[in-house]
Amino acid sequence: MRCTTALLIGALALTFGTLARADDDDGPITASWTAIELNGKPVTGPTLEYTTDRASGTGGCNRFNGPITIEDDAIQIGPLVSTKMMCEGKIETESQYFAALQAARSFVIDNNMLLLKDESGHTLAKFKR
Repeated sequence: MRCTTALLIGALALTFGTLARADDDDGPITASWTAIELNGKPVTGPTLEYTTDRASGTGGCNRFNGPITIEDDAIQIGPLVSTKMMCEGKIETESQYFAALQAARSFVIDNNMLLLKDESGHTLAKFKR
């Protein structure tokens, strides 16, 4: 049993070590952002982290993740899945945040700020690094 466990741990270490090194070379683009505005109103708590194909973060209470597609200044996020914890006073903002992420169709990055915009160019959410 100890031999099997040691082999399994060794195999996992080699696998994850290889993946970490791949990210150091020409790996996926990654970014982390903190929401500061949602639908024109200040917010605290929501985050957005992404690689070239996965988005994740928190809505201020629940963790979420889902696919993301980025091409030039176009963006498509979702469908999203999230945990279902109950956080008093945060559910409405979180629902609006998840809806904004999924409605985003373009983005602008300027001076360490990220703006997600809907199809008509209206800013849905503003983030800082």
